[in-house]
Amino acid sequence: MQHALDIEGEKIKPTYSGQIAFCAFCKEKVIGKCGKIYIWHWQHAHNANCDLWKEAETEWHRSWKNKFPSEWQEKIIKKNNEKHIADIFTDNGIVIEFQNSMISSSTIAEREMFYEKMIWVINAQTFKNNLITENKSDKHLAEIDYRYSVQRTSLQQYNSIELQNIKRKSKSLSSEIQNRENDLSLLKSLTDIFSFDNKNAETFVERIIKIWESENLFVEPSLVDITNDAALISKKPFFKLLGELKRNKYFLSVAIENSVEIEQLYKERADLEADLDNLKPALKEELKFVASQFLKREDEITQLSRVIAFFKSESEENDKELQQLKGSIDNYITTNLKILEANFDEERNKIIKDKDKLTLSWKHERKSWASAGAPIFFDIGDDTLLYKYPDNKVCVVKVIDFLHKYSKNDNKY
Repeated sequence: MQHALDIEGEKIKPTYSGQIAFCAFCKEKVIGKCGKIYIWHWQHAHNANCDLWKEAETEWHRSWKNKFPSEWQEKIIKKNNEKHIADIFTDNGIVIEFQNSMISSSTIAEREMFYEKMIWVINAQTFKNNLITENKSDKHLAEIDYRYSVQRTSLQQYNSIELQNIKRKSKSLSSEIQNRENDLSLLKSLTDIFSFDNKNAETFVERIIKIWESENLFVEPSLVDITNDAALISKKPFFKLLGELKRNKYFLSVAIENSVEIEQLYKERADLEADLDNLKPALKEELKFVASQFLKREDEITQLSRVIAFFKSESEENDKELQQLKGSIDNYITTNLKILEANFDEERNKIIKDKDKLTLSWKHERKSWASAGAPIFFDIGDDTLLYKYPDNKVCVVKVIDFLHKYSKNDNKY
C-alpha cells in the first residue's frame, strides 16, 4: 500500500523503514518499507485479512496514482456490507482502477458491479505490440472507394452484353486476320524466291544449273531449302562430276604439251562432260518437281488473300455497329455516373468526420477483457493511452488529456 493512517487517523506515506501505521481498510498494523530496491510502501505486520482485490503494487501503479490528488488515492468504498479499496475515487464518483496483472472475467464483472461507475486503466506496455491499430477512416474510405468502384464498373457494363459480344467478335476477327496474314506472309516468303524467274519452274531450273556449272557450288540462303531438298537424288553425283571436271581442268593447265597425259586428260574431260549431259535431264526434272511443290502455294496465296479481304470487310461492318452501340451506352453511363458520384461524396464525407477512430486487432487477446462493460484505457507508454470503444474500436488519448478530464490537478500535469 502507498497510504496508511497514523495514530491520529491522518493519511500518510511511509518515510522510513520500520515506521508504524495502520491499514485504513482492515485497521491492522502496517510497517514502512523504504529500501533501495523496491518502491516505498506499507506492509502488513502480519498476514492480515485485508482487501483481496488489491494486487501487489508496482512502480507503474504508484506513478499513475500520484497523477491524482492524494485524497482520491486508495479510497475505501463501502456498499451493502462490503468494502474495497479503490485505486482512485474522483469527486465525480468515478472509480479508476489500475490493472497490471491478468484477472478473470468473473473478477472483472464482480468489481464493475460493485463500483458501478468506473474506468479501467490497463498496463499494456508489455504487450503493446499485440495491439495492432488501423485507421478506421482510411479503411472505411478504402471500402467505400472499392464499393463505388465496383458500382461504377457495373454501371459501365450496363446493357453491354451485346456490346461485349460485338467486342469479342471484333477481337476474334482481328486475331483471325492477323493469323491469316501471318500465314500469307509465310507462303509468300516460300514463293518470292521464284520472282526472279517469273515464278516459272523451268526458268528456275535453268538458272540453278547455270549457277552450279559456273563452279559456284553454293546458292544464296533463300534457295538453300529448295536446293537441299531430299528429292534431289541426282544432285550429289552431279556435284561429284563437277568436282572431277574442275580437277581435270587443273591438271590440264599444268600438263606438258603434246604429252600422253594431255590426251588422257582430254579423253577424261570428254567422258565427264558426257556424263554430266546424261545426268542433267534427271537433275532438271528433280529440280522442276521440287520447285513445282513450292509454286503450288500460289493457289493457296490467292485463296488466302480472298479470305483475308472478306474478314476485313466483316470487321469494318462490325466496327460501325460497335461505335453506334457505344454511343448509346455512353450517354446512359454519363448520366448515372453523376448520380453515383454525388452519393459517393456524401457517404465519404460522413466517414471523414469520424477519422480519429482506429480499428483494434488484439493478437493473443486476454479474453477476460472482452466481457468488461466499463471503459477501458490501455497504457501503451510514451504518455499515450488507447481508449477502447465497445465496438472494438480505439482512439489515441494523451495522458495529459485523460488527466484533464478526470483530475482536478489540471495545472500539474
